[in-house]
Amino acid sequence: MTNKTSQKFRITTKQFVDLIQCKELSTSEIYKLAHQAYPGNDLTRASIVTRLRNMVRSPNAEIVVVGQGNQARYTLIHASERFMVRAEINHRASSQYNPTDKRLWHFNTVELRFCHLHKMFDQALASVRGNTNG
Repeated sequence: MTNKTSQKFRITTKQFVDLIQCKELSTSEIYKLAHQAYPGNDLTRASIVTRLRNMVRSPNAEIVVVGQGNQARYTLIHASERFMVRAEINHRASSQYNPTDKRLWHFNTVELRFCHLHKMFDQALASVRGNTNG
């Protein structure tokens, strides 16, 4: 018996654009179409919605949205080369940040300085009031 591990891959922005361009599709239809065209991809419905939302917000992509929520249908009219390049750059940048310990809370230095100042002020105020609950 062979042990095959199916490794999922990411559909690039160019592949995604080519897949949906000039077609009026819902998110579930895009999901089915993507899995037919690229079997073994890691595209989820949430990532489809994120990609479509980014297209709607971008000045470098023209997309028509009819309806809203689950009934929304999307028609991609045009996505510029700049949009595709920027989308890939943004994906690489977001996928590279992977904190090892997600329990740690990292403050901005300005926020940390403010917290220390606030703590010192609270301690000074508590000593003036006579409170010892530090």
